[in-house]
This record gives sequence, C-alpha cells and structure tokens, in this order.
Amino acid sequence: MKRGWILLTGLIVMLFVAACGAEESQGNSGDEGAEKVMNEEETSSNEGQDAVQEAVGKLAVDATVTPESDKVTFSFSMENQGDKRYDLGFSSGQKYEIVVKNGEGEEVYRYSKGQMFTQALETKTIAPGESISFEEVWSKGVKPGDYDVAISIEVHSINGKSLEAKPFKVTKAFTVEGKQTTEQQGKNPEDFIMDGEAFRNLEVSGENGSYVVTGEARVFEGSFVYNVEDGHNMLIENTTHQVEEGAPSWSSFKLEIELNKDEIPESGSLTLTLFEIDPKTGNPTNVNYIPLEQFQG
Repeated sequence: MKRGWILLTGLIVMLFVAACGAEESQGNSGDEGAEKVMNEEETSSNEGQDAVQEAVGKLAVDATVTPESDKVTFSFSMENQGDKRYDLGFSSGQKYEIVVKNGEGEEVYRYSKGQMFTQALETKTIAPGESISFEEVWSKGVKPGDYDVAISIEVHSINGKSLEAKPFKVTKAFTVEGKQTTEQQGKNPEDFIMDGEAFRNLEVSGENGSYVVTGEARVFEGSFVYNVEDGHNMLIENTTHQVEEGAPSWSSFKLEIELNKDEIPESGSLTLTLFEIDPKTGNPTNVNYIPLEQFQG
C-alpha cells in the first residue's frame, strides 16, 4: 500500500513538471514570434522612410516671383530629377499654399483663404524628367513695399507613404514698386530690381562627401548663410559666406564642402541649404535647397 502511494505521488510530480515545461516552451515560442513580427514591422518602416527620403531628394521645387505695381505673379513647379516614378498624394483638391507677409511680418495674402476645395483624396503621377507647374496671381490689396512669400506644394504622401512634414517649400523676398514716373520710364529696366531672386546659376560637382558648389548671389550686404544636412542630422551648422558685392549687384561665389567619412549616410541624401537673413525681421529668406548627392544603402 505504501509503495502504491509512492508511485502515485511520483507520477503526479512527473505530470506537473511536464506541464510546466510545455507551458514555458509555449511562452518562449510566443515571445519569439512577437519579436519577429516587431522586427519585420520595424524593417518595413525603415525601408519606407528611406524611400520617402530618397523621393524628397529627387523632387526639386523652384519658384519665380514677378511683382508689378498692381499685381504679383507666382510661378512655381516641381520636377522629378530621379529615375523613378512617384505617385504624389494630396489630401484634398488643394495642391499648394501661398502665404505673403509684409515687412512687419503681417500676413497680407493667403491663397487658400476663402477658397473651397474638394475633400477627396487625389493622386498625381510624376515620371522621371517630368514636372508639374502652377501659377497664381495676387492682385487684391497689393501695395508698394517689401514682402516675403512662402510657397509650398501640399504633398500628403509619396507612393502611398505618408509625409510627416512639408518638405516641398520655398521662400522668396520681393519688392513691389510704385508706378514709375515719366522720368523713370526712360531708364534701363535693369535699374529696377523687381524680383526676389537671391541665387542663380548654381552648379554642384564632387562625390562621397567632397563637393564644390558655384553660383552667383545677390544678397543684402553681400552675405548669405549655408548649411548641410542628411534629413536627420545637421552635418555642417549655419555658416556665413561673404561675396564681393551686396545687392543689387550679382557676385560669384564658390563653396568647398568637406565631410568626414563617418558623416556620410549609408542611404538617403545630402542637401545644401542656402539663404540670407532678412535685415528687418532677422528670419531666413530666399531659402534654396540644393541636392548634393543621393546614397543607396
């Protein structure tokens, strides 16, 4: 009888140990499965971010401002400078925004104000080498004076991947002159600078962290600022560059940019930003984004 109790007790202990082992194994298997799913999701997310960053580096936005005494024309475009097709998603019928502020920083014109846009999602495909162009005219309430305009193309997603910010934006400074007198009308038109362009004839050469950027600048007191970033980190902080003459004259410049090897991203793009500081507000104006190089991981 005693022996029977001993055998029964031993059997119960063995069954208990086996059950615990199975449960632990099942728990470990579940943990490993969850970790695998998380890793796959993280990899997919990183790949999506890299693809969006690549697209941002290949889609170049340019704008021209043409002021007249009674109206201002804004002409702007986005060009696909890459070798891939991009599907641009818009969250509504509004494809762009234009905001104009006067010399005191007061908003005097907003394109979307009073407008009605369809609320349906829209998609615009832009193939390699193609561009999309827009033009708007501001005519109501235009007065002589100095202004800044911010123009953004309101892309919500690229190839189905949502954008967290609005990277397709340019700013320009411009001046609206009063109507010319009879005496002024006889002068050379070049004597009256009517647009806010600050940089032109820009060229980039070099690779792998070593670049030379040349061009011409027409900036206040011959001074402008540049920096270099990779979309995540500022690799060269804001640096002031002095040219020979200040606005309204054009002066040539040459920037020699050298990055450490460990600063070069494995994937993504390097972007040079050029701008000048508004002497009245102290804010950046005439901001230009110049792709230096695209890296494929």
